Amino acid sequence: MTKSLKTIFLLAICTAFTLIANAQKTIKEGTAIYTVEYDLPPDQQSMAGMLPKEFKVSFKGEYSQFKMDMGMFATKVILNNITNETLSLMDIPTQNKKIAVKMNAEEAKKMQGQSGEQDFEVTPTTKTKKIAGYNCTKYLMKDKDSDTDSEIWATTEINIPANSLSSKIKGVKGVPVAFSSNAGGMNTILTLKSITEESVSNISFTIPAGYELMDFDALMGQMGR
Repeated sequence: MTKSLKTIFLLAICTAFTLIANAQKTIKEGTAIYTVEYDLPPDQQSMAGMLPKEFKVSFKGEYSQFKMDMGMFATKVILNNITNETLSLMDIPTQNKKIAVKMNAEEAKKMQGQSGEQDFEVTPTTKTKKIAGYNCTKYLMKDKDSDTDSEIWATTEINIPANSLSSKIKGVKGVPVAFSSNAGGMNTILTLKSITEESVSNISFTIPAGYELMDFDALMGQMGR
């Protein structure tokens, strides 16, 4: 993979592991849409124009599905929120490649660690505000490894199944609706735009025809990890 593709893939995977929920109104099936902002290091500024401004996550039962399509690179990440297994489907038209990677819980955790965010200390505050129509409380999150701080806004007014965008956020009461994710130095700020209760097509953990299965060690080798 080229350096830019590696960065984009890492962004997709780490974002896809970044909503654990405990709340009042429960939605078991539907779609969540997030607006996205980026804080890019100088050597990645050229990528700003090609990065998506919204992320959409579909969820149904124990599965959630996150898609990122940038033309030159598309990826779909499916998460089983019971077993923490994932299936990543990468389509790289410029290289005429379709790659599938299945990860168990241990491998998924290792991939998540590529973001540099592994050990957090979460502290609740008394600050509140409305986001996407929900009353939210602010939490401070400190990365113990890098000693950097970020913030999370969460609501207890709704409950949706764990999905692949915020599954690594722990210690927060309710559903995270605004939070950040760091992948390879690329900081991504996500804010919930809407949650829609609607019918979702079955989310399959089966690898589609035409995809080459790559094991986890081979993937890490491709990424130079």
